[in-house]
Amino acid sequence: MNRTNFLRQLGWLTGGVALGLQGMPMRAYAHNPLGHNWAADLAGVNPYAGQGNIVVLVQLQGGNDGLNTVVPFENDSYYQKRPTIAIPKDKVLKLTTQLGLNPAMMAFQELYGNGQVSIVQNVGYESPNRSHFRSTDIWLSGSDASVYEKEGWAGRYLTQKYPSFPITLPEQPLAIQLGSVESMLLQSDAGSMGTVFDNPDLFYQLVKGTSADTEAIPNTPAGEELKFLKQIAAQSIRYADVIKKKADLGKNVVTYPNTGLGKQLAIVAELIAGGLTTPVYLTTIGGFDTHANQVTTGNTTSGQHATLLKTVADAVAAFTKDLAKQNRGDQVTVMTFSEFGRRVNQNGTSGTDHGTAAPLFVVGNTVRGGIIGTPPNLSDLDSNGDLKFKNDFRQIYASVLRDHLGVDAPTTQMILGRSFETLPIFRQTPALSLEEGPFALGQNTPNPFIDTTDIQFTLNQTQHIRLTIYDLQGRELTVLRDGRFDAGNHVVPVSGAGLTAGHYLYSLQTDSGRVVKRMVKV
Repeated sequence: MNRTNFLRQLGWLTGGVALGLQGMPMRAYAHNPLGHNWAADLAGVNPYAGQGNIVVLVQLQGGNDGLNTVVPFENDSYYQKRPTIAIPKDKVLKLTTQLGLNPAMMAFQELYGNGQVSIVQNVGYESPNRSHFRSTDIWLSGSDASVYEKEGWAGRYLTQKYPSFPITLPEQPLAIQLGSVESMLLQSDAGSMGTVFDNPDLFYQLVKGTSADTEAIPNTPAGEELKFLKQIAAQSIRYADVIKKKADLGKNVVTYPNTGLGKQLAIVAELIAGGLTTPVYLTTIGGFDTHANQVTTGNTTSGQHATLLKTVADAVAAFTKDLAKQNRGDQVTVMTFSEFGRRVNQNGTSGTDHGTAAPLFVVGNTVRGGIIGTPPNLSDLDSNGDLKFKNDFRQIYASVLRDHLGVDAPTTQMILGRSFETLPIFRQTPALSLEEGPFALGQNTPNPFIDTTDIQFTLNQTQHIRLTIYDLQGRELTVLRDGRFDAGNHVVPVSGAGLTAGHYLYSLQTDSGRVVKRMVKV
């Protein structure tokens, strides 16, 4: 926590709590009355009313091998560069004509078939760093590789959502991390935004039985330190009871795998089902630093990496189904991330070394589903022989903030340091600008595309439209939509089946005029 900023904001404090840890008494002081804003209560105002959607982050610690996760099974270079660890073509779980999942991820294949998984290809950043620690900091802070931050992008988001923190503590935790050491992700210039625990019951027991007193804080350097401790204690005491109550109210209606990640996501589902409105959760799974023995000798579909991928897929699938059965699926999105991908070439110990870009999964009822971006180009590598990123990881953050969490564009830019284009991950894509007329036609995404792409258009009034695909000679090939459409934003999925590789035109004809754009199938 930035103690200087905290002390400057907090002012005078009274009261305290007594805690016993392993039989050793200690005293930490709590904001009186535990951070509660009585003035707001008297005025009938809840400064944190109207909580919205939730994002659950799954951190794959160690650097996940993207090429053996989303497999380019029709690419000969993939098999040439990975002669003993590549996933055999006949074992890949096919998603498109070019790409499929590792056979350990059957649970994700089912979700993908239901339109509940968006896969963003080639995610990374400029001037990639191959240090676990530094690259993790870059991902957690949402910064450029050359910029060193102490705050996390989620922490900055939470300071915007809860502007009166820490003077006023929200009724429920700002963020929850399942673990023991708080992540940089939840740090901000207003202090620590997260509540961290392994188990709600143990967390509750830790602070159960605390009592207030009226001891004044001395006007000494030690007193200044006590002021800092006061807020930490206040958060713990206030939220331990809330978390315990919500966990007791909630329940799991599906069986979760008996894994560390499965247990973490089961707790998150209990809390959400119990009514906790905390907007950000962080869970983690380690072990992805697969320098050696990434696969089992003689069986590339098993081994360390396959076990990890199965753990992730099974746990996230159970979580998604659990929330769907409890009618909470439309509020919650799961996003995976890892500090980097692995090298294209396998190494000499049947593993892969630190690399650059990799795919990323966004899962839930809120996503459009499908694959965003083209397969990794194994013949166009950087100077180190690694994959070139195509989608900046902050584009995914911008998409989560704007399209899922409802943050406006200026605030998103403030959180991420500058403007990043969003990607068509979520169903609720913002409408196109209508500054130049009564309708707008967007560029199809992804473009170029392989199997499927989306065309977006926005109308300012109900009118007749005709959306058509032409070849470059102007011959009409397919009528995608023809009829009256209401005012608003519309997204039309387009199948590439029947279209050979090449350039095409698509046209939106309306009562008010016509726009034509070009798209490319590869």
